[in-house]
Amino acid sequence: MQVMHNFPETLAQYLDKHLKERTQLGPNHYVFHLEPSFLMEAASWLYHNKISPVRLVTLTAMDNRENQHGFQVYILFLVPKLQLLLTLMVELPTEKPEYPAISPLYKAAEWMEREIHDLFGIVPKGMSLLPLVLHRDWPRNLYPFRRDFPINHIQNMAEIPHVFDMPDAEGIHQVAVGPIHAGIIEPGHMRFAVTGEQIHQFDAQLFYTHKGIEKMAEGKEILDVLQLAEHVCGMCSYAHSVAFCQSVEALAQISPPERVLKIRTIGLELERISSHLADLTAICAAGGLGYGSAQMAYIREKMMQTNHLFTGHRFLRNLNTIGGLKRYIAENAFIQVQKNIQQVKILFREIVDIILKSDSFLDRLEGSGKLSTQQALELGIVGPAARACGINRDIRQELPYALYPKFFEEIPAYHEGDVFTRAKVRIDEVFTSITMIEELLETQIILDRMGEKPIELKLDIGKLPLYQPSVGIVESAKGELVHWLMIGPRNKVFRWHVQSASFMNWRGMIQATMGDNIVPDAPLVNKSFNLCYACVDR
Repeated sequence: MQVMHNFPETLAQYLDKHLKERTQLGPNHYVFHLEPSFLMEAASWLYHNKISPVRLVTLTAMDNRENQHGFQVYILFLVPKLQLLLTLMVELPTEKPEYPAISPLYKAAEWMEREIHDLFGIVPKGMSLLPLVLHRDWPRNLYPFRRDFPINHIQNMAEIPHVFDMPDAEGIHQVAVGPIHAGIIEPGHMRFAVTGEQIHQFDAQLFYTHKGIEKMAEGKEILDVLQLAEHVCGMCSYAHSVAFCQSVEALAQISPPERVLKIRTIGLELERISSHLADLTAICAAGGLGYGSAQMAYIREKMMQTNHLFTGHRFLRNLNTIGGLKRYIAENAFIQVQKNIQQVKILFREIVDIILKSDSFLDRLEGSGKLSTQQALELGIVGPAARACGINRDIRQELPYALYPKFFEEIPAYHEGDVFTRAKVRIDEVFTSITMIEELLETQIILDRMGEKPIELKLDIGKLPLYQPSVGIVESAKGELVHWLMIGPRNKVFRWHVQSASFMNWRGMIQATMGDNIVPDAPLVNKSFNLCYACVDR
């Protein structure tokens, strides 16, 4: 524990006169307010430090001009081995908000910095500022996340088509997919540069249906924003609600009862299984194994029914609240989930045995869509996609929450970084999640029979600290999910930022699609990441 506290002290000594203020938020989160000119040096020190490896978690900004603080940029880092969070914060002037970009050093920050440029007009100097969230038809110098931009404003768009940066040479053709797809997924424009079947370059234009959900949260009650959080995405609804609750509970210094934490842990693992089964359904379909796809979809439906039985909602919504749960879950629900999970385990093991003996299917998966460990590290890849590249990155272990310190089982990492290992990680995780759920259910059923039935509903959070950053970080099925929160007067939300695993992993999918792949491999690579449009278009 002493080592953890030495790290912030050593950083503070390095910052020296460039450090304006240091604040400790809870036992393991420190905020360093810096001079903007020294930001890159501070980020570089973290990158190269010899004490313990540090990785970037998220970067966000806020318009705080109404409180005479101009624009502010917050960069959150994690020191996994020390379970330590570090935030570098800079305050920028109103007239010319700019700072030295960190993405030349932290490639994972590129989309984050382009995003705050689009939405706030903040300039990260020293990097390409091509439009990201706001497409080329959006007027420049109009920034929708500034607080004086009216949320009901209707903007007329310019007639400027999106042009992909693709090679133009004899024999190279472009293949367009989207932005409107044949399925029920949201829009996204994929573009391939090919010679014959070989993919030379691939890129994607997303953010066609950006909801501005963070803007919608400004000035709203906490419980109203919790409802927004549950609707950022369907596949990760419960993870979003847990992460948001954690961010508020950290501010309120609330520790939910163990029974609540147990139910949250069960809910997160139920959602993980449901999501992985959907991903495996899609991988089997893209790989031409129709029987496997149908069986995975059947098992997933069993899980969705189990979710509904346990929480009253197939997507596990409307259960969490700050410090507790919105309703009591009785013993008979635990017992029924226990029975369903045992059935799912049997069915899943049978279909996995068939899949892993299908040579023609495995031939499609093995070696396709490779992403190297170095590429994954540079891009900040998270979740199963990272673990398939040999990166044992899991926030349940790096920064434990709920009851994971007691029940978490480490998932083996692979090193091939191809479609097969991304599928294999999910298969392993389904079995591990089932084991965790079985243990959690068994212990809770015993406790309930002993008469332990505490009140789970808790809403009185008191007056929260003003303008103090707080984070909730959860390992969703697709990877690390971050909710960054700041509360203003009357406990209303002043700024809320959501970063999903899909936001981090899209560039990994783009990179993995190139290389030795051919056009028919592209859908398979896509489904092996199976990223969410809604989580990106938040």
